[in-house]
Amino acid sequence: MIIGQDRAIEEFCNAWATRRLHHAWLLAGPKGVGKASFAHAAARRVLADAAGPQSDLPALATDDDHPMVKLVEAGSHPDMRILERLVNERTGNLARNISVDQVRSLSELFDLSPAMSDWRVVAIDSVDDLEPSAANALLKMLEEPPPNSIFFLVSHAPGRLLPTIR
Repeated sequence: MIIGQDRAIEEFCNAWATRRLHHAWLLAGPKGVGKASFAHAAARRVLADAAGPQSDLPALATDDDHPMVKLVEAGSHPDMRILERLVNERTGNLARNISVDQVRSLSELFDLSPAMSDWRVVAIDSVDDLEPSAANALLKMLEEPPPNSIFFLVSHAPGRLLPTIR
């Protein structure tokens, strides 16, 4: 359950139900309000529904026993990628940014047909952490999105994003 995000959940669920869905969702707000939780729950719902059978559970709820949900939870769903800052192997700390190589690695996801359903999902937590060249690489993907793909862009400071991404 995601507290305080009823309007966002309703808008997404209506768009998903009618398949009149924008390919990119900017989830903006202060840290700790549930943006990443929303992205995760929406990804679970999209991938589970797309593989079938469609859930009759309300809002973004999914059956924890659904095979697609289990794959998402294990981080091994072939049609989903999560981009976030990686751990620097030398220091053990998180890298300062999400690199252009991480964004370019998404081409592996989009060069092939979806593996388990008709949809693919990318969540970037947080899109504010993209290095400039990574933001430009992402912009190219957003300008020409692959069919049946959804990008969830988590942002704590949307004013810092390229205007064309925002």
